[in-house]
Amino acid sequence: MKTFPTSAAWCLGILFISVSLITTGSSEVVGPADRVITLAGDDIILPCSLKPNISAEDMLVEWTRLNPKAENVHLYRSGRDSNVEQVPSYRRRTSLFHEELKNGNVSLKLTRVTLSDAGSYRCFILTLTSQEKETTVQLFVGAVSQPVISIDGTKGWGVVLKCESGGWFPEPEMEWLDSSGTILPADGPPERHRDSEGLYAVRRHVTVNQTDTNRFTCRVHQQEINHLKETEIHVPDDVFPKLQVGLIVGLLAAGAAVGLLAASAGVIGVYMWRKHTEGIYYFTILLYYITILLCYITILH
Repeated sequence: MKTFPTSAAWCLGILFISVSLITTGSSEVVGPADRVITLAGDDIILPCSLKPNISAEDMLVEWTRLNPKAENVHLYRSGRDSNVEQVPSYRRRTSLFHEELKNGNVSLKLTRVTLSDAGSYRCFILTLTSQEKETTVQLFVGAVSQPVISIDGTKGWGVVLKCESGGWFPEPEMEWLDSSGTILPADGPPERHRDSEGLYAVRRHVTVNQTDTNRFTCRVHQQEINHLKETEIHVPDDVFPKLQVGLIVGLLAAGAAVGLLAASAGVIGVYMWRKHTEGIYYFTILLYYITILLCYITILH
């Protein structure tokens, strides 16, 4: 039985190691081209990998947050996680994809993201040949909330609506729309407030008139994180101020009657003044009764 020569085995071994070292030496660490955007409370992945895809199972992988000062986020070495010196705020929130390490994927998963997690993260790899390779990932964290609409009284023949929404970051914009999507003129500029946690609250009023649908929408949007929230309200017909038809008809009738009586009194008075001197007496009596009639109409309405 023939055996494989020992010298040949050594040659193959040295060749394999040489190829591995050459491949490792020509690799680079690649991160995302753009910043990573997420919302507070979500889980996020910070991409980082070796190109070409070579195993990182036996390498040292270190994730560090760079600002405002360097903080140990996650450390992998000697084939396992080693987070003894991890910053307490990241405890039980970070992990690597261990099954993907053999493919050079050293991306970091960060769970339950907070606003304070935003910043620059360094993905650092120490290769088998003690070469240091790294890239930087920018994480931007936003916050949103659903707007709330309420009826805030009436104004003229319209209804005043109020929209409020808090817990936003960065500062959002708010606008009112009708059922066709047309932006409505609001009652002045939005009211803004920022709380102790750095979150923004915004409030805005609008006066709306009765329409065929009585449906109106409050929209809050933040372009920087490309996020939008909307709430719609249907205002019942009976909430709008009602025209008192009876009163208006009565006033119109009274006005017409007064006008007619005044005209008649004028014509009769002039005629009687010209025809007879005692017409002054009758004219005075006529004005007296007209005054009584006007008082009576006023009391009725």
